[in-house]
Amino acid sequence: MTQSTDSNVRMLSAIGYIPFLFFIPLFANREDEYAQFHAKQSLVLFCVLILAWIAIWLVDLIFGGILGRIFILGFLFKGMAWLIHNILGTILSLGYLVLVILGIINASSGNFWRIPIIGAYAERLKI
Repeated sequence: MTQSTDSNVRMLSAIGYIPFLFFIPLFANREDEYAQFHAKQSLVLFCVLILAWIAIWLVDLIFGGILGRIFILGFLFKGMAWLIHNILGTILSLGYLVLVILGIINASSGNFWRIPIIGAYAERLKI
């Protein structure tokens, strides 16, 4: 893909990586391929984050809430729930933050940087 030279489009694309602001470049620059690419990629990245947090919450609910009530072994399940929630949640949040920062840097410098796996889904997204 080619690089975009318009600084307004690059800045708008970079703003799109901030959570909940991906709608701005998505609908403001419908004709611009560069802005659409980064907005869709940010949207897919945010959806993956939400789905991963829901999965972590469900595992926490199952281990901490349901299995944690088992007599004698309950404290082990509650400990596992705490570890899963805190460690995986921290890794997930830091990974998301790193990808958002990389997306902002690449969008503002004019690069069509594709996030591995997520970028392929974003390119196929029809909005």
